[in-house]
Amino acid sequence: MENKDLHMFEYRGIKLVYDVHSGSLHRVDELGWQIVQLLLDGKSNEEIPFYLAPQFPPAEVEEALGQVKDLVEKRLLFAPSPAVRPAKDREVRALCLFVSHGCNLRCKYCFTQQQQGSRITERETMKKEVGKKAVDFLLGSGEGPFREIDFFGGEPLLNYSLVKEVVSYARENESLWGKKFNFTLTTNALLLNKQVADHISSENISVILSLDGRPEVNDALRTTADGSGSYKTVVKNIHILLDRREPPHHYIRGTITRNNLDFCNDIEHLLEQGFYNLSLEPAVLDRDSALSLREKDLPRLEEQYDLLVELYLQRHKEGQPFSFYHFELDLEKGPCIYKRLSGCGAGIDYMAVAADGSLYPCHQFIGEHSFYMGNVLSGQPLQSSGLRNKLAIAAEDRDDCYFCWARYLCGRGCAAASYYLGGALEETYDLGCALQKIRLERALYLQAV
Repeated sequence: MENKDLHMFEYRGIKLVYDVHSGSLHRVDELGWQIVQLLLDGKSNEEIPFYLAPQFPPAEVEEALGQVKDLVEKRLLFAPSPAVRPAKDREVRALCLFVSHGCNLRCKYCFTQQQQGSRITERETMKKEVGKKAVDFLLGSGEGPFREIDFFGGEPLLNYSLVKEVVSYARENESLWGKKFNFTLTTNALLLNKQVADHISSENISVILSLDGRPEVNDALRTTADGSGSYKTVVKNIHILLDRREPPHHYIRGTITRNNLDFCNDIEHLLEQGFYNLSLEPAVLDRDSALSLREKDLPRLEEQYDLLVELYLQRHKEGQPFSFYHFELDLEKGPCIYKRLSGCGAGIDYMAVAADGSLYPCHQFIGEHSFYMGNVLSGQPLQSSGLRNKLAIAAEDRDDCYFCWARYLCGRGCAAASYYLGGALEETYDLGCALQKIRLERALYLQAV
């Protein structure tokens, strides 16, 4: 089994050592690589020169050993495990509001339709009272200044009047409580017009815009109610917003299914449209779905991420850079250790609010009655501390995560993927983990070059 506290790998001829506990990344030569490997094998500093004598001059070995020793003393290599406050003790800092359960698209991979089915009323929309109570819940939840609200659905622009009400109410009250709200809105952009774009810009709302790439890829799966494609309208409307916004306040988010295993072509197409902040996420579908990714697809997917690395480097060299969400690591000023250990913090510091005010661990659990956690309309919104503990313990009990070098970078995986695809909260979604590690190795490489 690989050492769980150190990850050594080579990519495109460069040897890299990632220290899991400190988050430090080291680019090493062959001598440094062998020294670290010998230390992992239990050899002492005094023994190592003997093993390396046939290959390297003694002076070089002594110098390299001194550099490694210095990194160890600074806790940048073989760093000790950090002390972490239990996740269950953290306060709720972020809410995902399902302002509309309805949608004007019929995407064939939509998790709302795939997983929730009849668990919700499709056309249910959030009322003003629920939105304001959600804000009150965040204002009164614990210490710390920052709070976040994500407007989601369904399609939130179907109920944009409520979005404006919530933003206005939060702005009116944040200074009274010593808080600061950040807002994000996820939209398919069909209803995005100048008036909406102006409001989004004036309120500094971050936006995630859904578009899968090439017209034939997008329109095969992202159709309107009458079966027609959405690409042409969506691209036009996205430009309405981008004319008013600057990065990093927006992302174009696409989805990878078995229909576009050649997804690097979709990235190139999006770049041709003038979109430079990009993200592509694997669809989370039942294993039996014709669109779901399979283990046998991994070699081809890995090849596409390799092509994406080449494209990323080429565009940066040419002075036409772009951002790809999964390549943007900040090892020095990234999320704190608590955030890195819990990912989005589903059910702990992040929750989803259904249109009727019901609380669930995250947006993918909306309507799953066994994951009901309370209601913001109640005097005591959180009614299920036991479920919070269960979610926290489940993340800590994923054995595969405990022995995985990527555990601080991915937050021990997604609770919904574990539940729906792994079979239990304590399990891992193996395909998702494999893809995560493929992306992270390439992201670490890009940090080093």
